[in-house]
Amino acid sequence: MKETSLVIVAAGKGERAGGACGTAKQFRTLGGICLWKWSASAGERLYARGRVHECVLVVPEIALDAVHRETFGWKAPFRVVPGGAERQESVLRGIEAASGEYVLVHDGARPFLSEELADRLIDSLTLDCGVIPLLPVSDALKKTGDDRTLVPFPREGLWLSQTPQGFPRKKLVSVLTSHGGGAKDEAEAWISAGLPLLQVKGERKNIKITWEEDFALAESYVQRTVRTGIGYDIHPLVPGRRFILGGVDFPDFPLGFAGYSDGDVLVHAVCDALLGAAGMGDIGLIYPAGDPVYRNIASIRLLADTARRVKQDGWTLEWIDSVICAQEPKLARSLPRMISTMEEVFPEAWRGRLHLKAKSGERVGPVGESHSIVCHSAATLWRPADIF
Repeated sequence: MKETSLVIVAAGKGERAGGACGTAKQFRTLGGICLWKWSASAGERLYARGRVHECVLVVPEIALDAVHRETFGWKAPFRVVPGGAERQESVLRGIEAASGEYVLVHDGARPFLSEELADRLIDSLTLDCGVIPLLPVSDALKKTGDDRTLVPFPREGLWLSQTPQGFPRKKLVSVLTSHGGGAKDEAEAWISAGLPLLQVKGERKNIKITWEEDFALAESYVQRTVRTGIGYDIHPLVPGRRFILGGVDFPDFPLGFAGYSDGDVLVHAVCDALLGAAGMGDIGLIYPAGDPVYRNIASIRLLADTARRVKQDGWTLEWIDSVICAQEPKLARSLPRMISTMEEVFPEAWRGRLHLKAKSGERVGPVGESHSIVCHSAATLWRPADIF
């Protein structure tokens, strides 16, 4: 088996995609996931199949510690190294940190590396030749003449080159060390050194995110897994307890919820809906009654922890809809306060996606007689289907 290292280069400033105005593109999100993690997840899958034996991530020096922490617990061995001032220097640092006989050098701005493309490249690697993925140019081309007029330019024999690009590692180190710099990709330096280069078929989906609008195009390629969870809770109303609903205190209401925590039925139902959609059990399993840690705890803290767990598992909130069934107190005017209080503990990207409704018990049954309050909640989550 060929001992191959995957080197992911994600050390640039990303200025053309808006990096100069804020976050560099490799640290922006695609499908709710940091862009560099898409390539890293491809490395995880290739490692699981025995196609690569390690991954090297090349990132800006300022991001070293943060990215290193993000790779804890991953199955593939990940090394994180600082990039250089230019791409060629960053690539050289990455392949020098690698240990494989061969390397695949991949641009961290290409999030849709498929296993099939990686297989074609690895299967074609030899100790004498490099190998790159190519696509034929399909658009009609024009060239600016000396007088700035446009003239047709033939597309026959022209190719679009992609990454990853594969090479025998030590030979590529030698090529890049002796090259004067400024190479657009590793193949350019390899060809300049007079070395043979093979080609495999590239993939149209293997796009590079360069411009701001490329993020919107990439989002349209993301395949999503969507799940809906249902939450339900009921608590009796009793004297001597505070009435807290949706994290909001109602000090003028004479009854409160009987329960081990503060009994906030709305928050409990929302927690259960989120946990159900994520397939992570329920609130009683994760925060069991009887555990002294949760005695009289503010349920809004449980919601914060639930949201953290769900987000950490890769899920993004699409929508929550909840119905509160209560005879007293009147809740309509307090719904906006409940929404803002609950959303304060959500991840920022989840805010604005919580909807609440209040219904009367119509003086029927325990709810209508103000003996209890019931809440139903439904949460819809999604996460990319083709990552990790």
